[in-house]
Amino acid sequence: MNNSISVIGLGHAFVYQYDAIKKYFNNIELCDTNKNKIKKYKAKDNYKSLNSSIALISTSPNNHLNIAKDLIENKKSLIIEKPMVINLEELNELIRINNKKIYSSLHFAFGKEIEYFIKMNLNKKPKYIYSYISDNYISNSHINDEQINLCGSYLDEVINPLSALGRIFGYNIKFIETSKKYYDGDKYDYYSKSKFIVDNIDVLIEVEWNDKKSQKYIDLEYDDITIRLDSMNQKIIDITNERILYEADGNRMFNHYLGFLNDYVNGNNNFDISVILHRELLKGV
Repeated sequence: MNNSISVIGLGHAFVYQYDAIKKYFNNIELCDTNKNKIKKYKAKDNYKSLNSSIALISTSPNNHLNIAKDLIENKKSLIIEKPMVINLEELNELIRINNKKIYSSLHFAFGKEIEYFIKMNLNKKPKYIYSYISDNYISNSHINDEQINLCGSYLDEVINPLSALGRIFGYNIKFIETSKKYYDGDKYDYYSKSKFIVDNIDVLIEVEWNDKKSQKYIDLEYDDITIRLDSMNQKIIDITNERILYEADGNRMFNHYLGFLNDYVNGNNNFDISVILHRELLKGV
């Protein structure tokens, strides 16, 4: 594999992305439009001037498609942060231009707790799944300016547990419905409650951005036990009997990016499964 990569968009996850990327790539180009970040990281200000044959697109999802189109014209291999695009029309366009070299960064699905749970191989399905995702992204009854480019709680967050469930149970996924809440004057939702069916299991995903504490977990409810996949603390917990079944160390976001990059450099292409996830996700936009 070419050992040169560029990162386009140096956002809140950049530090963890960069530390993980250094494990696999020797030459890393950086690009952003923010003057302070350009100076701080010695980044370029124009992604069209990048020389690397691989590019990680990590800007606001509003910009993913246009950047991807430009880079594909220049024969680049792409890694696109989640969500890849913001609506079904854009998804169809991305499918049309796909050069068979697009990988989707579904990094949440590579959490240490997810990978360990897959290895546990319980050989039974839960009867119900509930996921709760919260962040402190609200000030004065509005989404914070620095989080507006995430395009709302539903689009930014729901893909995370959905991608993890797909990796665990397969990609027989169906969108059912969603409801959202908005603050007056805001374009994007700060709260969403969404229903899906994954492998014939009912799934409810609730996202709350007006929560002072960040929580990110998936509860798998079986007949006799409920197992929590706690992404925030990288734990698997038997919450019925209050037992910790597994606990990872290290920074969770670094582990996420290290996981998907390992998948990528080993030659896996997840574009088709990501299209399945996005097609159902984007029905709720």
